[in-house]
Amino acid sequence: MQTKNYTGSTGGTDPFFRSNPIGSMNWNTEAASSVGTMNSTDLTILQDEMHTEALLYKKCSVYAGYFNDPALKSLAENAAEHHHRHFDSLHGYLNASN
Repeated sequence: MQTKNYTGSTGGTDPFFRSNPIGSMNWNTEAASSVGTMNSTDLTILQDEMHTEALLYKKCSVYAGYFNDPALKSLAENAAEHHHRHFDSLHGYLNASN
């Protein structure tokens, strides 16, 4: 697994995460560094998973906007919701660990 660099206050150095087109998701995966009860390996894994879920959510949301076919649009929207729920679950786990 490749380690990502999570620096800066906007959820990473990746400019892709500096914008939030839907407005309902907290892209800041830096919050994982403030947890005191988890070791650094666990935090790195959690950050990677949050980053991945945020990326997948954003991609599916963007693709849903491109599709004209209602079936494809619905599929992409459902996939985006799925990844949003995963991100929220990870974020909830992170908050519960505080």
